[in-house]
Amino acid sequence: MSDIFKDVSDFESRLGLPSGFYEGLIKEDDWSFVIKISALFEAASTHLLSVRFRAPEVETELAFLEQANPRNGKIVLLEKMDAIYKDQANFLTKLANLRNQLAHKIENVNFNFPNYISNLDKHQLKAFVAWAGHGVIDETEFKGKKVTRHDLVTNNPKMSIWVTAAEVLACMNLDIQGMEVKVKMEAIGWYQSITS
Repeated sequence: MSDIFKDVSDFESRLGLPSGFYEGLIKEDDWSFVIKISALFEAASTHLLSVRFRAPEVETELAFLEQANPRNGKIVLLEKMDAIYKDQANFLTKLANLRNQLAHKIENVNFNFPNYISNLDKHQLKAFVAWAGHGVIDETEFKGKKVTRHDLVTNNPKMSIWVTAAEVLACMNLDIQGMEVKVKMEAIGWYQSITS
């Protein structure tokens, strides 16, 4: 798990965030947590797109794309470019949708996960566990007891989203590192071709 958080920390640096920003999110109230983690993914998605397009000069313009627009949003573009997997795209979309629900009505500032979960029907709860707990293993030990993903996610939704988000951010960071290696290899190949 520590490797994941090293990649998250690296991504924080890439985005110009203060060290420990991600770690601090878990301490936020539930409303602030959703708003801030979603904003983090919007910035991360924008940055990854600019790297994938090899066009850092358009990063500001890419920031104005909608995150979860199903036709031409950042998430769709990243998935089509194989920068993220389908399950990761689903996680980002659901997170962005939850953020939109919370941000567009100020009375939602009192949002909390226990109330949110208690209002979900059986099918909605199953879908929530699937996306919010994507990064959580099927059965784990938590506080000395074996628990299922369902129980862990429904009893600790913020932590489950936080762990899942870390996995997605780490994968995004690894994709950037892979692109950087690819660009360097192409530059070396080009240099060798002109010096031969």
